[in-house]
Amino acid sequence: MQTRPAFPGLPRRWCAALLAAAATSLALDAAAQTVRCHIGWAGAVRTFTITPAPADETPPPLLEGASLAVEVINRLPPAPGAGVTVRTLGHWQGQAYLLHEAHYLPTQPAVGPHGFTGLQTVREPTRGHLLSYWCEHAAAAPR
Repeated sequence: MQTRPAFPGLPRRWCAALLAAAATSLALDAAAQTVRCHIGWAGAVRTFTITPAPADETPPPLLEGASLAVEVINRLPPAPGAGVTVRTLGHWQGQAYLLHEAHYLPTQPAVGPHGFTGLQTVREPTRGHLLSYWCEHAAAAPR
């Protein structure tokens, strides 16, 4: 006598449901980790949306000028360096040098009107150019 499972196809449906839930969760995590950075430079404020990047990829600078470059790297856990890293590089005689680097945890809460970073300013020392930035989670209401 051959027995049939009480609920044929149930494990397959569970697998499909689990895979769909995992994909949705990853998409929501990526959306939750997407950040918006507001960068003030050369008399203008520009807003950039930064999605998470793979651990082996370094995105190009958001802004690059003759004397400064701004890089924002956004990584999801469990990747090495998970969170948001903001770097400001100065340029002098064809060489780049680090002016400022800040790392924010992926769960960094927003405190005050300037997102999770607060308002940051960086002055390029040889020319005196001033850059300001602040970043927020993209899920936050636009200002």
